Amino acid sequence: MTTLTRRSAMLALAAFTSLAALAPGMARAADPVKLEVGYIPILAAAPLFIVDGEGWAREAGINLKLTRFESGPHAIQAMAAGQIDLLYAGVAPVLVARSKGADVSVIANSAVEEMVVASRGQFAKALGGKATPESFAKFVADNGRKVKIGTQPPGSVPDTVLRHWLFKVVKVDPANVEIISMGIEKTQQALLAGALDAATIREPTVTVTKQMDPNVALLATGAEMFPNQPGTVIAARGPVIKDNAEALNKLIKAHVRAVDLIAKDPARSAKVANEYLGKGLMEPATLEAAFRSPGSKFVADPRGVVPAVENMMAYAKEIGSAEGTIPVAEAFDFRFYDAAVGK
Repeated sequence: MTTLTRRSAMLALAAFTSLAALAPGMARAADPVKLEVGYIPILAAAPLFIVDGEGWAREAGINLKLTRFESGPHAIQAMAAGQIDLLYAGVAPVLVARSKGADVSVIANSAVEEMVVASRGQFAKALGGKATPESFAKFVADNGRKVKIGTQPPGSVPDTVLRHWLFKVVKVDPANVEIISMGIEKTQQALLAGALDAATIREPTVTVTKQMDPNVALLATGAEMFPNQPGTVIAARGPVIKDNAEALNKLIKAHVRAVDLIAKDPARSAKVANEYLGKGLMEPATLEAAFRSPGSKFVADPRGVVPAVENMMAYAKEIGSAEGTIPVAEAFDFRFYDAAVGK
């Protein structure tokens, strides 16, 4: 018995020693995966705020660090430089960066048909709610200046779809328009201050702007600006996709869950997202109204936007925003969405 006991003790000691050797690795495996996520402060990024605010990322073993940007092109520059891992932003800057060699891919969709064109003041009255080449020309003749329209920087979705609406849909003479690039918040402020005649805006700015000035007129919806207008997507860097595939599977599953929550419970969604978008300056009820507005269309499936993205990228090349052509479908990695929905 003594021999057996001694042997058992030795085996136990050996097992303990082996576990001790593995312990550091086991501890590391249990550590949360850290992901730095960039976002644009718009309603289409709400699923990210819900995933973070509801604690779903932490439950999945993911530690999110959120970084705010004022435009997609600026955010994608940071991403291409390796400063952030993922990005909730318009699809256009992601694909433009990819056409220039950046190792980034779209792994899920967030929203579509976000952008609208809003106007106010003399310009809104002059157009009477309908934009035509003649109404633009008449405003210029009557006021002795071009129509000032604010949007985000060249290469962004707002800039691309604005130009498409102006010059392809309405067929405005470019000589009658001055397109001014600025950040999202400055665009809203400039429109309300009268520094702009019109601007591309999206929720919750649409709801907020109309509450502040009931005379704000919507000149075009997202569908009118660009049919099936592509909007906000989730993009990831190549190395992150390679090294953290399991974490991305969990994150996109949580993203799909957040999109479902917005549809089923906009009040709860607004309360959570308001902590990130409102910062105490916006009532949750305002954000809830934005969630319920026709301008809010949350769609997680990335496959549905590919044809519209192909059309938009062809136009971006036509106007010089994209230097090269890339097979758009190759910029999409559907594995993570498929895993999230059990395909």
